[in-house]
Amino acid sequence: MTAPRRVTRLQRTAYHEAGHAVAAYLRHLRFTSISIVPDTATLGRCEFSETAIVIDLDSSTVLRTRRRIETMIIVSMAGVIAENLLTGRHNWRGAHADLHDAARYAALITASVEELRAYERWLWEHTRTLLRARPSRLAVQQLAAVLMADRRIGERRARAIIGAAIERGMTKPRPKRKPPARR
Repeated sequence: MTAPRRVTRLQRTAYHEAGHAVAAYLRHLRFTSISIVPDTATLGRCEFSETAIVIDLDSSTVLRTRRRIETMIIVSMAGVIAENLLTGRHNWRGAHADLHDAARYAALITASVEELRAYERWLWEHTRTLLRARPSRLAVQQLAAVLMADRRIGERRARAIIGAAIERGMTKPRPKRKPPARR
């Protein structure tokens, strides 16, 4: 039996923030930068522009508002899910603020606690499926690797890394060729 791979806090943070960015990319939500440079409040962050997170609850376009809220929930959950893909464990304590945000957004469009819990479970599974898909998984891995090296990257570069990784992930990997049998 092999020993589990040792994962550093910085690697976990890179995966976490890459998860937010990849989910934002897939849901067409603009972000301004991604950082794994710790500050007094966080170990890293995926920063969004103010216009990206405005939700109009009085809007007559209910479907668009619901999609925007679902996007914010998915992006909020994506960090802890991406981190889980690396470690096999959930960092509930580190993701507390993200999960609190997701619950707050979900409460905006649900009518009861039971509906809220079911809605959160459904979006959790949806986000997990989204990030487990090969193209997304490759995008998280590639973006996390760049974050580990550079610590902070802007949106343009992050989007290029994510887009290229997703494109590579969409093509089927070639099967490994077996060497010819010796006689």
